[in-house]
Amino acid sequence: MASEVRKVTPYLPPAIMSKLCAYIRTKQEQGESLRASLRSLDVTWRNEPWSLQLRATALVLADLLDQGWSISALTRSIELVPPGLKTGTETAEDAKLRLRHALQVGRKRQLQDPSVQKFLDRVMAKRWRGGVKSSVLDLVDDGAELAALLRTTRDKPFEATLKDLRKIVRPSLEVVEEGARCATTGLRLMDIWRFFRHTWSLEYRSIPGRQLPILIRNDARPNRPVIGIAQLASPILRTKPRDNWLQWTPEPFIDALQRGVWPIDDTLAALADRVGQSASEIRFDDLADIDEIANPTENLIFRLEQKAAGAAAKRENQLKAAYAASKGQVQSQKDAAHQGWSEADWHKASGEVLYVRKRAETLAKLMKAKITFESLDRKLRGDDLLDHFLAERQGAQAISVALQEFRKAGLASQIADLSVCGAVAPYNALLGGKLVALLAASREAHEAWRSKYQDQVSIISSQMAGRPISRPADLKVLTTTSLYGRGSSQYNRLRLQAGTFRGLKDGLEWEKLEETTAGYGTVHMGAETVQRLRQFSEDSYGARRINNRFGEGTSPRLRQVREGLDALGIESDDVLNHATPRLFYACALNEQAKDQLIGLSSRKPAKQASVDLIADAWRRRWLASRIQSDDVLMQVESRNAQNVRSDLLPAEDDGQFIMPL
Repeated sequence: MASEVRKVTPYLPPAIMSKLCAYIRTKQEQGESLRASLRSLDVTWRNEPWSLQLRATALVLADLLDQGWSISALTRSIELVPPGLKTGTETAEDAKLRLRHALQVGRKRQLQDPSVQKFLDRVMAKRWRGGVKSSVLDLVDDGAELAALLRTTRDKPFEATLKDLRKIVRPSLEVVEEGARCATTGLRLMDIWRFFRHTWSLEYRSIPGRQLPILIRNDARPNRPVIGIAQLASPILRTKPRDNWLQWTPEPFIDALQRGVWPIDDTLAALADRVGQSASEIRFDDLADIDEIANPTENLIFRLEQKAAGAAAKRENQLKAAYAASKGQVQSQKDAAHQGWSEADWHKASGEVLYVRKRAETLAKLMKAKITFESLDRKLRGDDLLDHFLAERQGAQAISVALQEFRKAGLASQIADLSVCGAVAPYNALLGGKLVALLAASREAHEAWRSKYQDQVSIISSQMAGRPISRPADLKVLTTTSLYGRGSSQYNRLRLQAGTFRGLKDGLEWEKLEETTAGYGTVHMGAETVQRLRQFSEDSYGARRINNRFGEGTSPRLRQVREGLDALGIESDDVLNHATPRLFYACALNEQAKDQLIGLSSRKPAKQASVDLIADAWRRRWLASRIQSDDVLMQVESRNAQNVRSDLLPAEDDGQFIMPL
């Protein structure tokens, strides 16, 4: 499928835009590195009034070249062509290699950072730590020794092979807790986790929200080497494949009701209860009186909407005033509550204009839905009740509002994203990535998440309520995306059927939800580019409107890039749709998980499988057959600590994107 041509015309003076286009054409004709030239383009024109937007434009183009985009300069506009998933006769594996190369551009740039190299040098150096002279490289298993042991098990009967494998690969899950150290090396567990994360093909970036880093180690081998790493994290807030799968969007939800998946009467009652519960967790004393909330009217809704609009305008003026007072050097605002939530004055925090807007806006939607649910004809039942409700002007909208509230509650405490998951050498050749993905759904991982977050106060909910609100950290579903949109994935056919493996009472499956996600994001944008776009946006609007602040909006980095591109005159979707979609997967942690997430099941689910049970099933299902391959064992044999060290050396940047053969 041919890639789409995207034409962009940045807001540069016409004469400068013409010069930029001529500059691009000249560099391409001369065979010079265009991306390197673009990154240094503003040196000559630094003092011009339009230099900031020129610099931002040049950096955006350089980042796209890094990722294999084609760029053609016309007279006063530029055409962009993303690489897409396949070009010409390219196979799925070729596409995967090309995408891996593109992703490694950012990783290579990160490894050239002096602070990153300083960290790597420190943890790889042999030093005395906790009475032990060691290095993080001591936690990389010796592939030759491991392969030799595995070879000795191959010619035995299947059960005898499994018995030997339990003595060679015995996985354990080690949660990376703050300040905890490795008993073998004396290194901080977080430093070990970060080190192995730098061996990934994708650049390492920290993420906001809840995080539970995990090490998977082999207790059967000397030094308990690392098999792989994982991280459970706050879920992506908006993703259509997941929300459709969970019936959190009206169309699949109504379809499920009409197909008889759930009892209609009970389901509509659950939606109405959710609306009432959400309304009870919003402070309203400065917006309405208690009788109005109990018996809402259209007049109340109009007044709340007006209050929200006024607060939004006041917030915009505050940001502009702060920017003007700081002479353009305003820093990202942080919640006082976020910096010290245990002692926060939640009532005062809820009175800030940002939260006055959010409270009034949300309460108006909830009151409108409440009126609609209360209009239900109680004499009707089943399909007649649903038909009557959907015939109401606000019926579908009330369902949508209630589903949004279920979605908020679920994302707040019952869903986690498997944001990091994979095996490290030499276990990656043994399908260790599948083991890590399965262990992320283990009982031990679930209990570690609950232990860390079950009593934590929710910042946004508490500022909306004006009082401390905490959520139960009881996971129901895990989600993740594959790194590549085509080709093999460690999540494909990742299923353990109940009853097939010893001790597994419930099945465990990573289910593919949709072929691809939309392919939007900022993974292909460098840190310097994002900073320049943010700077130009602030200069254009006279305010820093995106402040990495709880309650302000989702994905601050994405919103900052989008705002900066739009301010430049570049349609943001033309750049943010990076044409490298990924597969989306989900793992329900119990058979009632989807029902529980829309308030329709109160049955206590069975406990998840333990690490030992999952490891035993993995050895039986994958490892025992994997070691029969000579090619696989040769791959294992070839990997050791020195290979890992070499992979982390900063490579020279030749300024060229090279399409792998």
